[in-house]
Amino acid sequence: MNKEMLKPVERYGLFELKLKDLGETDLVAGCAVFENENKQIQVSAFRNKRNEYIVRFMPDREGTWNYHISIDGNEIQGTFECVANQGKNHGRVITKGHHFQYEDGEKFIPFGTTAYAWIHQTAELRKKTIETLADSPFNKIRMCVFPKSMPYNTNDPDCYPFKKKADGTWDVYDPDPVFWEKLDKSIEDLMNLGIEADLILFHPYDRWGFAELSQHDSLIYLEYCITRLSAYRNLWWSLANEYEILYSKALSDWNEYGELLFKKDIYGHLRAVHNILDPFPKRTWLTHCSIQSSEINKIPVWRKEYDLPILIDECGYEGDLPYPWGSLTAFEMAHRFWWSICRGGFCTHGETYHREDEVLWWAKGGELYGESEKRIEFLKELLYTLPGEWQMPEYQGTNPNLDEQDEKAVREAKLFQKALDHADKVTKENFMAYTTPMKIEGEGYSLEYFGHIRPAYIDLNLKEKTEYKVEIIDTWEMIRQTAAEKACGKMRIKLPAKEGIALLVSRVGMWQG
Repeated sequence: MNKEMLKPVERYGLFELKLKDLGETDLVAGCAVFENENKQIQVSAFRNKRNEYIVRFMPDREGTWNYHISIDGNEIQGTFECVANQGKNHGRVITKGHHFQYEDGEKFIPFGTTAYAWIHQTAELRKKTIETLADSPFNKIRMCVFPKSMPYNTNDPDCYPFKKKADGTWDVYDPDPVFWEKLDKSIEDLMNLGIEADLILFHPYDRWGFAELSQHDSLIYLEYCITRLSAYRNLWWSLANEYEILYSKALSDWNEYGELLFKKDIYGHLRAVHNILDPFPKRTWLTHCSIQSSEINKIPVWRKEYDLPILIDECGYEGDLPYPWGSLTAFEMAHRFWWSICRGGFCTHGETYHREDEVLWWAKGGELYGESEKRIEFLKELLYTLPGEWQMPEYQGTNPNLDEQDEKAVREAKLFQKALDHADKVTKENFMAYTTPMKIEGEGYSLEYFGHIRPAYIDLNLKEKTEYKVEIIDTWEMIRQTAAEKACGKMRIKLPAKEGIALLVSRVGMWQG
């Protein structure tokens, strides 16, 4: 029996032990039990390469952890100290109501980006991607395990997740360690930057046969992913990109994948399924909604339907491609972030400017060339100064032309409500979205975004005995201008009558920014 004392590991850090010269051949093997006082956690080892297995574990408590590993007739015992987490290490991201936060209680607001196949590029390009991310506002990135085949994704990677059988098909029981060690390093590099790896497990844009894996092989692959990767704190599981057009997979298959992740991932990383048509149906194992849609006004509808955080993970990309999804202006990309936030959700960025070398950020990473990034950073910095969690007002069903000074109009308000109730569901939702302000509210503040609407003024109705600071925010110019230092009661605020204006009203004395 071997026994050893290993170097300390931070809380939420990665414990790793390599086991060599074993006779074991299974992909996932053995039993490793970790104990700290009255807490006991069991994991398995995974095969990394011939005659080498690895045990990984993420401790969530400070103090002494003892471990006992049983594999291939060998018994291995040891101890390590778990020390306090520090720096950018706040543990996993978890959900809290319609919001997210880190495991240690720190605030987390997702500001994601997209570089689907960045890990399948050259070492030089991967390094450039990490350098770009380090200097960006993004704290989450959508990325694929499997390589991608579509316009601007025509190159073949230098290695693949599995080796091939004699008949040329993929052997999920023979993972290529070159690929998996590259994926490990990519996730670790992101972790060191404090960036979440939103890992897409399946997608339809394929010319190598990964989208056609049988259900049996898909489950073997998933269990290997879970065993190998789940000890990384910065991991999210995205079961699919555009799940509906993986035509070989039925809804029951996706349910089986979700259940497997729910049961086998002992750390409980976030789980979602990205769509192309409609959001994935509500399931108990979903932790949040990952939605492709430009109908951002539907966020409140989805919040009510799912009662989960709503992430618009694909609303289009800033760029100039000849595709509707890849030709948003920088203003529109930034606008959709503000729009999503002020409708009670969150948004994800992507960039698709044509380049002759085909190195587009959305596809391969590299460098960012657009103008939305700095505007997104401006919004992020603002939101991180707001205390607590915000909520959004319920959608309103009132006549937008109602004159509250007109007694007859007030009496007829109920008749208007009756007419609205008789409208079909989509018409009613669209009307209520149109007439309800894009606004979030927290303890002592409100943030309203006017988007493409260009009002010349707004009438405020503030508390009489409380003083508020009123700021006009130009989201494109990234300017905050004070309109009133100590506002209270009813007052009119002049606005610039241009697109992309927001209004922040904060109680005097609470503002920390």
